[in-house]
Amino acid sequence: MILRRITSAFRRQDWFTVFIETLIVVLGVFLGLQVNNWNAARQRHAAAQQYEQRLLEDLRQDSGNYFFLRDYYRGALKAAEKTYDGLTGKTDLTDADLLVAAYRASQYNWAERHRATFDELVASGNLELIGDTDFRTRVSSYYAMDLLASVSQASLNSEYRRAFRMLMPPDLQSALGEQCGDREVGPGVYTIDYPCTLDWPASDVAAQAAALKADQDILPLLRLRIANLTARDFEFDSNFTYYGMADFLPKQPEAAP
Repeated sequence: MILRRITSAFRRQDWFTVFIETLIVVLGVFLGLQVNNWNAARQRHAAAQQYEQRLLEDLRQDSGNYFFLRDYYRGALKAAEKTYDGLTGKTDLTDADLLVAAYRASQYNWAERHRATFDELVASGNLELIGDTDFRTRVSSYYAMDLLASVSQASLNSEYRRAFRMLMPPDLQSALGEQCGDREVGPGVYTIDYPCTLDWPASDVAAQAAALKADQDILPLLRLRIANLTARDFEFDSNFTYYGMADFLPKQPEAAP
């Protein structure tokens, strides 16, 4: 319709009408493009906010897992030190307490990494949607580090765990696991640092404790286990601080005055 009017105005040499109609066309195209740009910007902003909220939730869950695994492996370290002191005569442990501590020192646990949002941002090329450059760099650096998985994998494959599990009969290992193994203290949160009494025939307990004391490989492997767990504990604390993981935990309400 507008083009027909412009053509007609040209034929009549009505330059004022040509100018007005052309201006209307140009303004219409400009406003249409502007509206499209506004919509694209609005959608981009909404997507950025959604990604950021999902990313913060993933990081919040990872922060909780840091506490869980740090405390869990502190329990394993405590058990390893108790076992070492018992085997070297520094402390006097009953045979049952020695076996329980030795078993707990061999334990491992794991926590799921929550990185689906970050991986989606990278795979889709949308990482730039996270406008805060410092936050984006910090998150990218954090996800390039895999401490949670590496700690658990190292514990699963520890030589001490292998040696202890090879030494103890399966039925005793099952009893230790059922009576003194991982205990859930919250959704997906476990501990091995709690009071426990092993209910097992005294003669069998004494025999297995004697076998543990007689094994020439246990003490060196236990020293290695203690050293590794001590190093990992330092890594947990230093990485938690370096990446500012506490910032992602839910804020605790302040106490009333």
